[in-house]
Amino acid sequence: MCNPTKKAKPLPTIPPYDETKAISVSDLTFSYDPATLAPTLKNLNLELPKASRCLLIGANGSGKSTLLRLISGRHLAKPEGCIQVLGLNSFRDTRLNFHRSYLETDWGMRTVAFAGCGVPLMADIPVSQMMEKLQNSYPERRDELIDMLGIDPEWRMHQLSDGQRRRVQLLIQLVRPFKILLLDEVTVSLDVCVRQDLLKWLERESVDRGATIVYATHIFDGLDDWASHLFYLTSEGNCGWQGKINELEIYHKLKAENHPCKMLAIADHWLRKELEHNRKHKKMEKAQGELAYQAMVDPADHQGGYSSGRNIRTNPPLKRDGRLSDIMGNRGVLEKHS
Repeated sequence: MCNPTKKAKPLPTIPPYDETKAISVSDLTFSYDPATLAPTLKNLNLELPKASRCLLIGANGSGKSTLLRLISGRHLAKPEGCIQVLGLNSFRDTRLNFHRSYLETDWGMRTVAFAGCGVPLMADIPVSQMMEKLQNSYPERRDELIDMLGIDPEWRMHQLSDGQRRRVQLLIQLVRPFKILLLDEVTVSLDVCVRQDLLKWLERESVDRGATIVYATHIFDGLDDWASHLFYLTSEGNCGWQGKINELEIYHKLKAENHPCKMLAIADHWLRKELEHNRKHKKMEKAQGELAYQAMVDPADHQGGYSSGRNIRTNPPLKRDGRLSDIMGNRGVLEKHS
């Protein structure tokens, strides 16, 4: 690409933190509507060190997406400060916005009256002009991602297939170097070659730059030797097992047997026990409420996504404090720290 480049501003500095706890969740219980719904997550604890690659495994409805949203700062977690990312409050510290990236499947979707939720963005805009300033701030990284993902910068968004849109999402959200990456089923539309190249690239990001990655997926092809850690989230919303994959007995057994799909076998081993137990006791998946879908969230409540001081549904409601980031958004925060 021949677009003009501009040197990126220095990102806000992260103070020294305990690198054995790049992500730390302590005694987390969360419900989308505590008044009417049982908790989605119960007494949950999670610790991941810097440079770890964690596969988040769980059945549909177990709360994987909810956990990733909480770690990404999309929802307020209680007790206060129970989720720490890079030693900072996951929800309240805006510095994390420049070091943490969260990718989910509803990127590029919007709500359209009389059409419904999840309508693809149909703007007639080329890929090269999407977040153009951000792309041009990291030209080498941008060009590497464009080559790896097979993206034509002149693609126009209203003409793209689901798989092409997913690749554009990956470009936009991975072009800025990250310390924390949260992936929620974002590889479902990718072809097998692009997916394998992406997994190798993410592994290099973890090994070479010390990035910490949490990846929730139901597709286990090519993941047998990718993860360093596993976290099994039960249908009850709590931890069934967590730790380094080399500490898991069944993994060593499958490896000794030269099993062709070790991660698939491990997931099936855990989830089938749950499935058979639930079938025997006629137990159905729990609904998580309308707020489990981000398109249903009232935009007046989150005040523009990650901005600090956003309104929170409490009684009485909290008010914005007039901080610099409240007035100027992330630009104000970045200028403050640069």
